[in-house]
Amino acid sequence: MTTTSTARLELGHPAPNFTLPAVTGGNVIRSAYRARKHLALIFLPFVDLPSREYLEELRARYGEIREADSEILAIVTDPGASADGLAAALELPFPLLLDPDGRTALRFLPEGAVSGLFILDRYAKLRAQWTLHITEPLPPAQEIIDWLLALDMMCVL
Repeated sequence: MTTTSTARLELGHPAPNFTLPAVTGGNVIRSAYRARKHLALIFLPFVDLPSREYLEELRARYGEIREADSEILAIVTDPGASADGLAAALELPFPLLLDPDGRTALRFLPEGAVSGLFILDRYAKLRAQWTLHITEPLPPAQEIIDWLLALDMMCVL
């Protein structure tokens, strides 16, 4: 796991709850997935070409993520992001959320980090985290899938 500074969240502890608007309309509440789905929370500062390619890779592998009884919540912190523009441009099967003031990101990302990935088990406990500088890539889709599959296997034992 790559980190830019001291992690804001501790492994094994519950992640903060949040409510954010989805680009497709309505609000998504993190706790609505509690006891139902493992989560991969992805914080992106904006949707540029690398971010778009990353989200498209996850879209292509979404069936495997769903098979792991999991969901992705992608969160964009760009204050200029347009819900209509992002929804039309990306057509993602998983929720794309807006955090334009960055308040939710500040609860997850340590100082100096601009993007991150957080793997939560179905009980909202943090199991893995990557917090990154803008120039660093997020872990590949396969690593996310491996974590989610491992969590799903542990929950059925």
